[in-house]
Amino acid sequence: MQLTYRAANYEFNSTVVKVANSDRIGMYRGTKIKFSSPAVTRKSHAHTSSQLKYRGINYTIWH
Repeated sequence: MQLTYRAANYEFNSTVVKVANSDRIGMYRGTKIKFSSPAVTRKSHAHTSSQLKYRGINYTIWH
């Protein structure tokens, strides 16, 4: 998705979150609901970097 902020164009890549159903059941305003939680994925211990730009200044984050 192409976005613009203060005349700077950038590309937005949305993150897909997998949802795992759980056995938890609750009540909300008198109605039974089932709770779901995000599925946990394991990442390798290798550090990866992302090149970002904020207001025209380039920087790197590690995660």
